[in-house]
Amino acid sequence: MRRHISYLILQFKSALRLLPKLLLGSIVFAFLAFCIGYAGVKSLGSGNHLFFKVAAILPENDALVSIGFNMLTGMDGLKDYCEFITTDEASAKKMLEQGEIYAIVYIPEGFVEDVLNGRNTPAKIILPDNPGIETVIFRSVLNAGSTTLAYVQSGIYAMTDAYIEFDMSDRIASASDKMNDDYIHFVLNRSAIYDSHTVSSTGSLSRTQFYICSGIIFVMLFSGFLLGGFSMQEENGLSVMLRRFGINRLYSGFCRTLAVSLVYSCIFITALAFIHLITPINILCIFLGTAVCISYIFMIYTIAGNGLYGMLLLFCTNVVMAYCSGLITPPAYLPKAAAFAGKLLPAGYVRDMLTVLFTGTFRPSAFVSCIFFTLLFIAVSALCSAIREMRNRK
Repeated sequence: MRRHISYLILQFKSALRLLPKLLLGSIVFAFLAFCIGYAGVKSLGSGNHLFFKVAAILPENDALVSIGFNMLTGMDGLKDYCEFITTDEASAKKMLEQGEIYAIVYIPEGFVEDVLNGRNTPAKIILPDNPGIETVIFRSVLNAGSTTLAYVQSGIYAMTDAYIEFDMSDRIASASDKMNDDYIHFVLNRSAIYDSHTVSSTGSLSRTQFYICSGIIFVMLFSGFLLGGFSMQEENGLSVMLRRFGINRLYSGFCRTLAVSLVYSCIFITALAFIHLITPINILCIFLGTAVCISYIFMIYTIAGNGLYGMLLLFCTNVVMAYCSGLITPPAYLPKAAAFAGKLLPAGYVRDMLTVLFTGTFRPSAFVSCIFFTLLFIAVSALCSAIREMRNRK
């Protein structure tokens, strides 16, 4: 036990010698993180929102379609995000090819009457071959609209069947008109049935808070370039000596991670003190987030087996992790494959845990995930070190 405690103390002393280097390196990487975060905040807050331009081809001499179309395009909730342009077929196709519009809608003759009587003659919608995010969202809106229409019609059909069942067929026409009026009223006055909820790509955080959390992780990860020598100091005959004294690889990796994490987290905790965010739970989350990143860095160097190769591998994996975990671009804007890969990486869970700094809401799932990743990285490092030592003996 005395040897184990002595070894832990030695690791703390070695980690303290890294403090000036880590401090200066953190300042440099913090500047880079600030530049990325500033660009991200400006990009998300540029005020540009999705606006759809859609060409509509209406049938001639159909008064009901014209009335319904004018009512639709005049809705406040729609005209803020969508502009319908009435034109002919040739002009619409030309605009779609040139990317001036996102879709073409062909409204058939008698469309409104068919909706009311249940015939449901479909409107033809043409989308571009290579759709962007606007077209994808527009398609989702159309699907939601068709589903809503199905609900509305099912209500009318249910009412009709009920009236027929109770021999009240003479009231079907007036009841259908009343239900149609109610449905139109609900569409025009959406607040009567819907609540407004603001959805942000950064979740419960503001854009600035989101990039502060991402910047902290960015600094932790890329400061690993400064830890190459410290992480490789036992990849030699010293590791054999430690085994002889009963200090196994798991304990050695745990001590290194604990020592550097405590020293390095002091830098971030000091920064939090300046902005009055010091609480016990905040300190714990900062320490655990640092431990995840440090154990990951040590694992990368152990896998590489060389300081230079370790730095190259660390750079590549950091870039991939930063992108897939949404440190650069919020996860909502990532491709599905990248977002799925981000769920398998620790950076996203560390960011979720660090949201407690601003929201005050502790996330146990993220906390447990960070503990799991820390122990996993220490175990993988020990395994790789053992495999390399066995190969060297041969």
